[in-house]
Amino acid sequence: MSTAANVQRGRLVANVRSQTFQPRSDLDMLFIAVNVEHGTIMTAWLVPSGAFDEMAGEPNSSGLRRFSASMKSESRDRWRPYRLSAAELAGRILARLDELAQTDT
Repeated sequence: MSTAANVQRGRLVANVRSQTFQPRSDLDMLFIAVNVEHGTIMTAWLVPSGAFDEMAGEPNSSGLRRFSASMKSESRDRWRPYRLSAAELAGRILARLDELAQTDT
């Protein structure tokens, strides 16, 4: 949420419980920074679960895997290939659903 200190500094941080996370080819992770004042998407990341599994690192002592990504367009962090603007998100989701439908046939 836009009220979080990390988001105000241009970074989205989220935790994924390793106990319930199981990567598979038909699962993507959707991380979204939301502007709560306007009810709009600021930045989003649509990450295939296999890529998240490889890139997120080992779980911490609490069993959490951390997603920490820059919201800045000029950033070249490791999550950059999956970063989307609000305008790009719907099209990317539809393209991903189409990819999944083609692999089912």
